[in-house]
Amino acid sequence: MTVDYSTSEGQKRLMAESMGLPSDTYTRRTIDTRAPGDYGSDPIGDGTFRMVPSGDVVDFAERNRRLAR
Repeated sequence: MTVDYSTSEGQKRLMAESMGLPSDTYTRRTIDTRAPGDYGSDPIGDGTFRMVPSGDVVDFAERNRRLAR
């Protein structure tokens, strides 16, 4: 397969290949944002996290429970 490295997807593939990673490392989607529930979190700085997309503020244990699916 010939990849056009002048495109944004090609640049992502080239970056992955240059680091010895699978070429689709940066181009594959791993998070299904259409699925119900939270799929990410942002640290607040005091040991709590704001869940994405719900916006709930939770501790580390609750964050792990919600993201383990």
